[in-house]
Amino acid sequence: MARRRFQAGSVRLRTNRGPAYWQGFYREDVIDEAGRTVRKRMAVNLGLMENVPNEKEALQRLAVILNPINDVNHQPKKMMTFGGFIPKYRALKMANQKGTTVHGYETNIRAHYLPAFADVELSAITAEAVQIFLNQKRLEGKSLQTLKNLKWGLSSIFESAIKNGYMTSNPACRADLPPDEVKEQAKLPTGNELALLIDALEEPYSTMVYLVSVSSVRPEELAFKWSDLIPATRDLWVVRAMNQGRFHTPKYHRANRPIRLTEADVQRLLRLKATVRAQDDDWMFPNRIRTGKKLKPGPIRYEHVLERKIQPVARRLGLPHITWRLLRHWGATQMIAAKVDIKAAQQRLGHSRPTTLLIHYAQVLDESADAAAGLVSGQLGYAIPAGASGNSIEIGGL
Repeated sequence: MARRRFQAGSVRLRTNRGPAYWQGFYREDVIDEAGRTVRKRMAVNLGLMENVPNEKEALQRLAVILNPINDVNHQPKKMMTFGGFIPKYRALKMANQKGTTVHGYETNIRAHYLPAFADVELSAITAEAVQIFLNQKRLEGKSLQTLKNLKWGLSSIFESAIKNGYMTSNPACRADLPPDEVKEQAKLPTGNELALLIDALEEPYSTMVYLVSVSSVRPEELAFKWSDLIPATRDLWVVRAMNQGRFHTPKYHRANRPIRLTEADVQRLLRLKATVRAQDDDWMFPNRIRTGKKLKPGPIRYEHVLERKIQPVARRLGLPHITWRLLRHWGATQMIAAKVDIKAAQQRLGHSRPTTLLIHYAQVLDESADAAAGLVSGQLGYAIPAGASGNSIEIGGL
């Protein structure tokens, strides 16, 4: 390897690729993916000719780029393609994440990130490139939440690359997202509709829907053993979760959390336990997938149950579209309407912050909406005369 020396670089005007622009060239020592120090010829866009009118100004712009490289204390930077860094990212970052997080990130890496950036050097990925990527995904019809997840995932990868010396800045931070889109409000089922669904389902799916409704646990937290139920205190402890067949700790800022049940809830669970003749160390909702003549060990895969067993019955009954998340929303809304202490509701739902409940989960019930409307409208003295239609309004006091 030749010793490093001062360099001024060179520039040229490119006119064969759209609008004329100045391109600068220089050499830089870098560490390749094999850990070897090599000298590479670099090219950089210095700006359009309309902004950089002559060679002198182009060289001045290039000098700014070369200043840190010409510094005697400059160290070669690591060079790595996006695709080459992903195995390192899995080992350095994703190994410490929970199963649900890993599943989401792996899906985005496989379906979105690698097709777009696999062969691009990390240091060459710009905010413009990330913006073009997000804009393309929007044109493909991806939702705003998906775009947010894609941006956050890229940002996490770039932050890990910065931490390990492969990048100096995070280009995802400077990418913009589109404004919020119009979203239809999901219709919550009524208590009577849920009771109708629970009665129509066979076991153990009936008790699964019942338990998620009354406890507001996440579906992956249905990986209960009967030993997690403490009848004497009416507590059901959330101690594990399972996603895509992999166990992980619950998504909560504490290791475990208790769910307080009513005596009726406990008795319903105990009746199921007696019916299936389960022992304390058995799964409350065991797997139904067979390997030959034997059932595969472990708890039931909630991902399959909803589409195959629950939603067909809900459609047959003419009920709103049922999802696990909607059942959690239903429970959260009931707690807010009943003015349950916010800390108690937070623990029941397993949120790290109480504001999450108010922002994302609780919907306004008709009774609360009527109370709000009556309070505000009543201050202006508007009233509907007796015997008049709902469209005929009398203005009182004006």
